[in-house]
Amino acid sequence: MSITDIILKLALVGGDPVLYILLIMSIITIAIIIERFMAYKVIEQNLDKYDPLELRLQLEKRLGILATFGNNAPFIGLFGTVLGVIKAFHHLGTSSEFGVRVVMTGISEALVATAMGLFVAIPAVIGYNYFVRKMKFLLMIYESKK
Repeated sequence: MSITDIILKLALVGGDPVLYILLIMSIITIAIIIERFMAYKVIEQNLDKYDPLELRLQLEKRLGILATFGNNAPFIGLFGTVLGVIKAFHHLGTSSEFGVRVVMTGISEALVATAMGLFVAIPAVIGYNYFVRKMKFLLMIYESKK
């Protein structure tokens, strides 16, 4: 068995495992955004109680995860789409059915992974950009008080 055959067998699983990964990423993204909103509110109310290093660490907490998810979710979704297209073409090649309906059904199912990748990435990027901007604002206020 060649390496191509092994990879093809893995690819024929399709994009479902990728969708589960993206679903988990979306839940984590939402949880981080909610947690950061609450944390930033508390930090803003108690700004005077932090030393500079602790303040920066608290403000930057989990923002790297949002940035990573925002940057990588579209690629993960694209990977799922590629796997889905491979599965669709393999099914088309091995099936007795033929026609536009068979091709379009497989490709439309494969594109769900791309949509899901964007569904994860867009809020992650918006959240990341919002919190970075808010962090800069709070640090500026903190510095002006010292």
